[in-house]
Order: sequence, then C-alpha cells, then structure tokens
Amino acid sequence: MDKRSLKNIALLVVFVLYTVLYKGFIFPNYMKYSDIINASFFIVYLFVAIKCLGYRKDKMTILTRNILKVVVFHLLLIFVVMYGVGFFVGFLRNAYSRTLLSMFENLIGPFLIIILIELLRYVIIWANKDKKYFIILFTIALIVFECFTGIRSIDFNDWSSVFRTTATIILPVIVKNTMLTYICYHVGYKIPILYRIVMDLYIFVVPVLPDLGEYVNSMISISLPLMIYISSFGMVDYHTGKEEPVINSSNFDMLDIPITIVLIIVISLISGLFPHYMIGVGSESMSPALNKGDAVILKKVKNYNTLQKDDIIAYKKGKLIIVHRIVDIEKKNGKTFFITKGDANGGNDPNRVKSSQVKGTVVVRIPYIAYPTIMLNEYLNSRW
Repeated sequence: MDKRSLKNIALLVVFVLYTVLYKGFIFPNYMKYSDIINASFFIVYLFVAIKCLGYRKDKMTILTRNILKVVVFHLLLIFVVMYGVGFFVGFLRNAYSRTLLSMFENLIGPFLIIILIELLRYVIIWANKDKKYFIILFTIALIVFECFTGIRSIDFNDWSSVFRTTATIILPVIVKNTMLTYICYHVGYKIPILYRIVMDLYIFVVPVLPDLGEYVNSMISISLPLMIYISSFGMVDYHTGKEEPVINSSNFDMLDIPITIVLIIVISLISGLFPHYMIGVGSESMSPALNKGDAVILKKVKNYNTLQKDDIIAYKKGKLIIVHRIVDIEKKNGKTFFITKGDANGGNDPNRVKSSQVKGTVVVRIPYIAYPTIMLNEYLNSRW
C-alpha cells in the first residue's frame, strides 16, 4: 500500500470518528455551539488534507461554463415554479428573523461549513482521480455526516417514521451529494458551492416561503439534483470525447421545462396540494372496478350533499384510507352518513361513514402504477 493510500485511509478514519463523536456527544451536549465546533473541525481537517494530499488550482473551462449555465437555469426554474405554485397554495412567513444582524448570525456558520466541505470534497477528489473507490467512500462519509446532522430522532419500531425520515432527509442527501461529487470530479468546487449556497441557505434570507409541505420540498430536493445530473451528463460525455461542446441554453431548456412541470404536477397530485390528488389502491376489495396496485385520482368534496349512491369515495378510518362505493345514504339529526361496500366484498362495511371522514371521490383510475409503492408499504408493515 502506497503512502497516499495510507493518508487517504487515515483521513477517512478521522472523519468517521468525528462523525460518531459529533452525533454521540457534541450535538446532544453542545447543540448551541455545533456550527462553531463543526467549522473549527473542518478548518483544521481541510488544512491537514491539503498538507497530506496537495491542492490543485480550479480552472474555468468551457465545460465548467456550460454546466454553470445548466445549474443556474435549473435553480431559477425551480424557484419560479415553487413560488408560482405558492400563489395557489399560499405562503408562510419565514420563522427566521429578518434583521441584518440575525441573518448574519444564522448564515455565517452554515455558509462557512459549506465552503469548507466543498473545498474538502475538491481536495479529496482531485488527489484521487485514479482511486475512484476512495472518492466513493468519502462521498458516503459526507452523506452519513449530513444525515447525522439532519436527523434529530427516529423510531425504528415505527415504519412510518423510518419511511418519513428516509424520504425527507436520507434520500435528498444521497442524491444531492452524489450529484455534487459528480460535478466536482469533472469541473471543480465552484459550481457545488454555488448550488449549496442557494439551496441550503435561501431559507435564511427570503421573507416568505411557499406552503408546499415537507413532502413536496423533499421531492424537489431529490428531483432538482437529478435534473442537473441528467443535463450535465451529456456535456461531460461529449467533453470526454476530447472535443469541447458549445452548449446554448436552448439545447436544454425546451426539454427541462416540461419535465419540471410534469414532476411538479405528479408531486402535487401525490401530496394533495390542489383539489385533486392521487393515492394507491392497496387491496382487491373494489375489483374489478379498481384493482390492487391501481392509482386513483380523487376530487376533494366541498359539498357532501352532492354525493350520490354508486359514487366511489375514499374515506379515512384510523390511519387507513379506504376506497369503497356508496350503497346507501342516511340522514339523521341533520347529519349525513354513508353506507359503503367494496364491490368484491360479501357485505357492507361495518361502520357508517361520517361526512367528515370523506376525503374525496374517485374521478380517474390509472392501472397498476402504484403497485411498487403498495408492495413497499406491505414489506415495511411486515418488517416493523
């Protein structure tokens, strides 16, 4: 094993040990000073890494400029879409104070850590161009560190808590860091720093935020790096053919706009932002009208008096959403109750459905596209 490999291993071990120390001791006991402690560690760690592995100047190339255009375009596009949707779903006042002093205090720690981590990523990558396995290991270490800093608690006995943490924290962190490592490998640290400053720090600056909800925000955090990676991949592939591409924004914006719109529509349907939203059918109780694995688009009910016999409704029973057909309607003491039944079931549902339980009526069936989600849900239930 050569000296550089030993230095790489030593640096990785130190980073892993600090990650464990941070999660097990520093954060629980010194949360107020965690940014200062992290920044101090990364300053020293970056200095040691440069001493051990060296430093190569980051040069601006045609490929760098073209990927920069891609990143800036996607960042502008996602903010236009997010705040455009905000005019339909509403805005939330930012909880962070807007005074200059408070913004500086909120920004300085995360800003410094972003700069240090991306410089560190650059040093590790450019010192190990011929050792891609170590680049992968270090990227995994960065992912684990960021997950540890983002996850406050998780109940492993509750599969929904595990799924929620995975969807809102772990997956976005994995996709983001994979994209940042890919771009840093090919064009250096400037673009990753720009991306992280915009996406990680804008929340400290803007006065209002679109009320998209945690789930939609996490989907944006997953889809945006993916779109940037897809758009950059062709440029990098062309570049590695020893010829620099000349990319004009019109080469990618006509494709990316409809992709982004489709993604936002799908996310909105799944999350229930608008009057229509989408859920998966988890049983055969409505067969043959609806089969297990089908997705149905529901229309939210504003006036429950408009519901009629034979309408297929989705109603909430405990933590479950049940999709069954109305077979009768009862009115008692000014309240409306619905008698429901699955088409494939032998009898009516045992309990009458209150109007407040009704989530919506089925307006569109999309065959089988929810089947992977249903299978995952059943697997998690069986495990947890």
